Amino acid sequence: MSILGVIVEYNPLHNGHIYHIKKSIETTGADFVIAIMSGNFVQRGIPSIIDKWSRTEAALLSGIDLVIELPTIYAVSTAENFAYGAVKLLDSLNVIDYISFGSELGSIDKLYKISKFLLNEPEDYKVILKSYLKRGITYAKAREIALSEYFGANINDIVGNPNNILGIEYIKSLIKINSSIKPVTIKRLGPGYNSMKTGDSFASATYLREVIINKDYSILSKYMPEYSVEILKRCIDKGHGPVTLDNFNKIITYLLRNNYSIENVFDVTEGLQNRIKRASFLFNNADEIIGYIKTKRYTESRIRRILLHVLLGIESNIYSRYDGPNYIRILGSNKKGLELLGMIKSKTEKPIITKVSDYKKILSDTYMFEKDIKATDIYTLAYKNDPVSGLDFTKKFIVIK
Repeated sequence: MSILGVIVEYNPLHNGHIYHIKKSIETTGADFVIAIMSGNFVQRGIPSIIDKWSRTEAALLSGIDLVIELPTIYAVSTAENFAYGAVKLLDSLNVIDYISFGSELGSIDKLYKISKFLLNEPEDYKVILKSYLKRGITYAKAREIALSEYFGANINDIVGNPNNILGIEYIKSLIKINSSIKPVTIKRLGPGYNSMKTGDSFASATYLREVIINKDYSILSKYMPEYSVEILKRCIDKGHGPVTLDNFNKIITYLLRNNYSIENVFDVTEGLQNRIKRASFLFNNADEIIGYIKTKRYTESRIRRILLHVLLGIESNIYSRYDGPNYIRILGSNKKGLELLGMIKSKTEKPIITKVSDYKKILSDTYMFEKDIKATDIYTLAYKNDPVSGLDFTKKFIVIK
């Protein structure tokens, strides 16, 4: 018996995700699949287009057996923190044999080699990297150029692609914690991660979110399984989506203008707080604020994540306080997943949360989990109907039989 782990957002779940699940099972021969899934806010610095329970339902219908929530503080952080939190959570289950992720490269060997190198950077490489950072470009771009220069080869097609970058971070995390989980990668098919182009049956989540926001729902069935489309439409019909960063414009602007200590927010460096504060007094929506702040050094995604940290009240020192998630929150399961859950309970040392009302009895440190609860309460402010708080307490984890 073997168990496969995947790290996902499914924002929204589309045909490319279905291909990845099926190909991963075929490659590993896995009998069970566990997904670590971001909650109501995701790594690119935006809210999920529909809520985490709806996306959990889609995941279970797609062949996932058990869905576990990635704590919000990791879900909205840098690629490095996102990957570390998710891998650490998977490893803590003590049942996972494989982790599979999509990549533009589709080969694990080169990704593994780069990952090991980046974990133990030699001094001469660090000198090259610093020389490019001084030119005012992003860390990711400086690293990409420095690696190409160091190895004497152009490896932009590896370290310059978003899924490869995440894959490298997953492998780095596995090595760092000395995990026995074996990494596997599946070559991504169809358009790129941020592409607005489409293939015969594949489209990026970026493209699909744009389609959903523009209410052109007739296109979706070509690129998403029917059940995923139906779940999406159900949320929209209830007035519970699509949720976008625009829904939080006034809250974010208020917080920035009202003496929020932006300098204490994670990833705010080198006077960036002054630029952000100035933008908040010039504009009252996130897109214009981001447009004013972004430079060669400060990317849109980095600024969006900073704004989410402000919105969610996540302190800058949070990532030094914890060595990965300190609980296992179950969002949903099928019949096989319930069997898996029993296995995990017998093997893990981490507390498992299936009933949120019990969390204070289960957790000695509640800070991280309470950020998940707060994130949901803020997320529902975007609902046109029923913007109630406390959904984490009233929503039971989903079981599909």
